[in-house]
Amino acid sequence: MASIAFNTAHQKARVRERLKTALAAYREMLDAFVSNQMRRAAAQAGQVRPRQRQRALSPSTTTE
Repeated sequence: MASIAFNTAHQKARVRERLKTALAAYREMLDAFVSNQMRRAAAQAGQVRPRQRQRALSPSTTTE
């Protein structure tokens, strides 16, 4: 009877460790994905030219 309780506790501990390992791997993959997306967005933002405001021509600057 004691061995059954020990085995059950041991199995729970193994499952808990496997779950922690899997969660750490998923977290690492998600971090890498987000980091890659942020780098891409930053690179694209760096390539976009800022809009220049159109200046309204005043009558003194126009030539006729």
